[in-house]
Amino acid sequence: MQKISVTPIHKSLDYPIIIGANLYDFTAWLPKQAFQQIVIITDQVVKVYYGLQLQKCFRQGGYNSLLFSFPAGEKFKSYKTKQMIEHSMQLHRCHRDTLIIALGGGVVGDLAGFIAASYLRGVPYIQIPTSLLAMVDSSVGGKTGINTIHGKNLIGVIYQPLSVIIDINLLKTLSKKNRINGLIEAIKIFLIFDAESFYYAESHLESLIQGDNCLLKEVIFRAVKIKAAVVSRDEKEQGERLVLNFGHTLGHALEKISNYSLLHGYAVAYGLLVEVTISYLLGLLDRKSLLDIKNMFRRLGICGKNLQRYSQIELIQATKMDKKNRSRKVYYTLLRKIGSPYISYDNYVHPVTDQLVRQAIKKTIED
Repeated sequence: MQKISVTPIHKSLDYPIIIGANLYDFTAWLPKQAFQQIVIITDQVVKVYYGLQLQKCFRQGGYNSLLFSFPAGEKFKSYKTKQMIEHSMQLHRCHRDTLIIALGGGVVGDLAGFIAASYLRGVPYIQIPTSLLAMVDSSVGGKTGINTIHGKNLIGVIYQPLSVIIDINLLKTLSKKNRINGLIEAIKIFLIFDAESFYYAESHLESLIQGDNCLLKEVIFRAVKIKAAVVSRDEKEQGERLVLNFGHTLGHALEKISNYSLLHGYAVAYGLLVEVTISYLLGLLDRKSLLDIKNMFRRLGICGKNLQRYSQIELIQATKMDKKNRSRKVYYTLLRKIGSPYISYDNYVHPVTDQLVRQAIKKTIED
């Protein structure tokens, strides 16, 4: 078992991220405080695999446990779902001595965290991610939120959990496609902060794709350790944490125009390919690094030519609602070299013209 701490500089809360296997007796990891009710929030797929079992576990431990679920998928990370669960909690008279358990992937974690942040102006919650993507990225750092018709994660708050419990055995039900989906977020973190880990993942890529638990645990640990450190230094995303949005400006736009038929990690991968190409066109990134990155994604089955399926006009228009935007300019994370983002005068993200983005998309498709 491994343990990493998140200690935000401007916040008194110091919480653990526990990484291991066979941690499913989660009652052993509950904080030493009284909870009158435990509310498990999950989707209908995870409910069948793990939710009902977890509820039984809590009840056997003497806890009053409720379970609320909703259909799986990004389009259900919405006001409607949030209100439905909050209404159910009110009907069951959940008070401030309620603990919320976010059991699931990124959609569940974001939604349940937002409910925890706003219900009665804040109740405690714990993240138990069940997808690789959520384990390496979205469960760490307290980002919560919902989607709107205008874009992804546009409404939400940063609200830290009491703890994050990562049990790699929960990955046994994950498909190959969803393993790749999560690996992309780990690779994203390595690309901007840790070249050694990027090449470690590259050298073990086939085994990681096939689900080697020991290798996955190592990749999860490396990615989480990096993100926990960044979040501790910049909890509210005012500076350094912005670079973790690498690939997300175009990635979120792709999700929106595809009506969320494109998985988050895959959308981010296409965004990454364009953003490293922008970095190359600006003279920031050398050609060898560009080719190393493109080759890595090709091995994951992700090729730039697939971007031709999407309207460039719609794609660029969808970036106009990105959360990083300022003064009507669209901002991107750029790469100086593998393992190091481009930072200029304490600016971690940078405005890029639509013309250059179109040029980069065209080159990405052609390459």
